[in-house]
Amino acid sequence: MGLAYHVPLIVIFLPMLAAIALPLIRRAYPARLITLSVQILTISASLGLTLFLWNAPISYFTYEMGYFPSPWGNELRAGILEALLATTFSAVLMFSILGTRQDIERDIGNDKQYLYYCMINLLAASLMALVFTNDLFNAYVFIEINTIAACAIVVSKETGETLKATIKYLFLSVMGSGLFLLSVAILYSITGHLLMEPAGAAITELVAAGEYQFPLTITILLFIVSMAVKSALFPFHTWLPDAHGSATTASSAILSGLVLKGYVVMLLKILHRVYGLEITDVLGVFPVLFVLGITGMIAGSVMACFQTKLKRLIAYSSVGQIGYIFMGMGLNTLGGFTAASFHIIAHSITKSMLFIAAGLLINAAGSYTISDMAGAGRKSKLAGIAFTVGALSMAGIPLFAGFVSKFYLAGAAVYGERTIWLTMPVLAVSTFLNGLYYFPVIVKLYSGKKESLTEDGEGEGGLLTPAADSFRKPALASAIALVCLILANVALGIFFAPILQALETGFLWLG
Repeated sequence: MGLAYHVPLIVIFLPMLAAIALPLIRRAYPARLITLSVQILTISASLGLTLFLWNAPISYFTYEMGYFPSPWGNELRAGILEALLATTFSAVLMFSILGTRQDIERDIGNDKQYLYYCMINLLAASLMALVFTNDLFNAYVFIEINTIAACAIVVSKETGETLKATIKYLFLSVMGSGLFLLSVAILYSITGHLLMEPAGAAITELVAAGEYQFPLTITILLFIVSMAVKSALFPFHTWLPDAHGSATTASSAILSGLVLKGYVVMLLKILHRVYGLEITDVLGVFPVLFVLGITGMIAGSVMACFQTKLKRLIAYSSVGQIGYIFMGMGLNTLGGFTAASFHIIAHSITKSMLFIAAGLLINAAGSYTISDMAGAGRKSKLAGIAFTVGALSMAGIPLFAGFVSKFYLAGAAVYGERTIWLTMPVLAVSTFLNGLYYFPVIVKLYSGKKESLTEDGEGEGGLLTPAADSFRKPALASAIALVCLILANVALGIFFAPILQALETGFLWLG
């Protein structure tokens, strides 16, 4: 297999090594350059692995770490699903950093930016580990690394609002991590294994013998609740609007676009590899996922409709979009899982683009408040276009990525005899609500006269926010990031068939 065999290890250790090196350098520009270089290498390696597995005679492979083989050693596992997700996550992370340099320089002191990029690299390493790990305890370790790094990039802006948001985020994240660790401990005491497949084989034997059914049900429910808290699924979402709405734009884009999805990917792997779909169904878990999903779809969208600040609106939108993913999982069909995984990719690209565009629009308007953004889309043209594309995608308009995932979620519901009568109306209502809170923002961005916003960022209400100190045109890096994300969104909306086929193949071999 050559170099492709080592890719899962490489994409985890590259950002970890960068995170170790940056505190020794202690300078902002080299730290940024190293972080972007690491992400370019990670994208290249992940894309190479994707192309290799796309046409390879093998469907997946395991990478043994250390000298101890399964079931005692530590393993990584890679298939086409993991490779696609790793490629998407690393690309979105790079564009999130590339597109938000102005906000990072404004919100974080020059003497602390190297620490910010250190945390970004730790986040990148933990995300890659969650995608590729085949070990439950290692998953917990990287969940903790992810949590600490995520809290650090929220509080890096150093305002009272971000401090309060970080405390809430940390408290709820620690609760989610604790539930995950408790579930791993109980499962280990029952099965004697931490690797996913050996644990799954032991669970199959126990269920066939009618043993430990209650504790197994408790463990899978604990896994679901822990990952629901971490991914901000309603009603465990309360930390998200404050954390994403108050953080610097790069942090908001990375948290909403990527960090939430890493936990969902981990839950998908646990359901498929540890418990298996048949046992998960026997334990009555899929109806729970389905109900949580459709509730989140509606609740997140309704709450978004009442937001007055742009970044909080986008944050509440994420609550609803995570509901789509859980609803797809709750259908318990191959089509449902495939559509849910496509929505992970589509939402990662779209939500990162929305937050980058929002940061530029806030700078153009001199305000975080939607009502003050008249003409901002014409003042910052590319940001206005990017926000419009992202909003149309999340509202499920054809030719954009969000439409494909919603269309295939609806198609998957047709095969769920028990759920079609509820899924279709909820999809319709949720899509209507998506348009209800996004379309007025688009109209506001292009209404009024851009001349009413001065070069000082002052509207009729004066200097409204710290973002309004001066309006600067988007840097070339921001423009490149937005153009690439727009093209990726449109490409997913048009040339989606190969991606869906690859994802379906990945799920066939995920268990």
